[in-house]
Amino acid sequence: MIRKVRFSNFYSFFKEQEISFLAQKKKTYDYYQSKSEDQITKVAGFIGGNASGKTNVMRLFSFLSYFVCRKISDDSSLVTDIAYKTFFNNNKKSEFYIEFENKNIIYYYGFSIKENIIMEESLSLKEFKKGAKKQVVFLRRSKKIERLNKKYFRNLSISSFPKIREDVSFVSFMKKTAYDVDIINSVYNYFLSIMTNINEMGDHQNPFHQFRILNKYLDEPTLKKEMEEFISNFDVGLNGFDIKKTDTEKGYKINVQGIHSRKGNNKLDFIYESRGTQSLFYVMGNILSALKNNNVVIIDEIETGFHPDALNKLISYFIDENKSSKAQLIFSSHSLGFMNKLDMHQIYLVEKDNDCASKAFRLNQDKDIRSDENFLAKYMAGAYGAFPKIRV
Repeated sequence: MIRKVRFSNFYSFFKEQEISFLAQKKKTYDYYQSKSEDQITKVAGFIGGNASGKTNVMRLFSFLSYFVCRKISDDSSLVTDIAYKTFFNNNKKSEFYIEFENKNIIYYYGFSIKENIIMEESLSLKEFKKGAKKQVVFLRRSKKIERLNKKYFRNLSISSFPKIREDVSFVSFMKKTAYDVDIINSVYNYFLSIMTNINEMGDHQNPFHQFRILNKYLDEPTLKKEMEEFISNFDVGLNGFDIKKTDTEKGYKINVQGIHSRKGNNKLDFIYESRGTQSLFYVMGNILSALKNNNVVIIDEIETGFHPDALNKLISYFIDENKSSKAQLIFSSHSLGFMNKLDMHQIYLVEKDNDCASKAFRLNQDKDIRSDENFLAKYMAGAYGAFPKIRV
């Protein structure tokens, strides 16, 4: 689970931002009770006006996954840049840090980039053992490895490594080479497991992610059945989906049809299903997979095509199904009814200042807010900030 992130100079965010998912004294099952004695929220919703920077927060998590796990070409000339943008395309350094828990270990991973060159990258960890201390796993600066922890890199020395390409993470470099280091594999697999509906361009309907979900449904019939049962509760008369893979000259394609309860011809091509049904079809692939595997799922504009009550039902479903697990749902939305389903530690606001720079903050950050407030009503009244100022 993600405990916190820090970042700067990333899309509409210029100054350093910290987003924490930690809380204290929370005993409800929508929080994970960490062995560190912290509680980590299992669900976090981001709100704010149009163009405030909500999508860029979602991009951040997708970018971290991409950066750690991206496939790298042997020919460095074919890789022209790392897929992210700085604030108004400046040439200043961007910094990233993420703290997460996985298999009884807290990981601290960070890196900085300037003009597509990785200036510094490091990984530290702390095990949940009595007397355990935080320890550095590796440290690299530009192309050079400066520190390797012998505990994890047995029989490997700094001098044995070739120079690392300056636009490639050390984690992906290690996966690309013949080295097999358990701790690196664990970090790589954690970031690889992050599920999202958004890419670097901010495209929700992005074929890569949709194709991945279609293949999941084909490979995991139980997952497909759970999705069909969930959607049938929203779309009257829809019983399921026929998903078929057909070979083509260039590989294969996947066709989807909705199966309806009417007599006779009861199938419709997927493109003719409602927008809400199409959205749920892909969203549930991510959510159900995350629930099954205790993964993180990132969804931008989660409510797209939904009736307002459908989002609340979806969030309730995630929380209830996740009662004894530790999947994590992080989303942005303009459908604000969910504000009265979450507490003030689970709601995050995003707004822009007069210099067009975004900032993100927790609802209860630096504000005297009571836990029994009507968050939605007070937000709509402008009490918390991050409310759109539309001059029409």
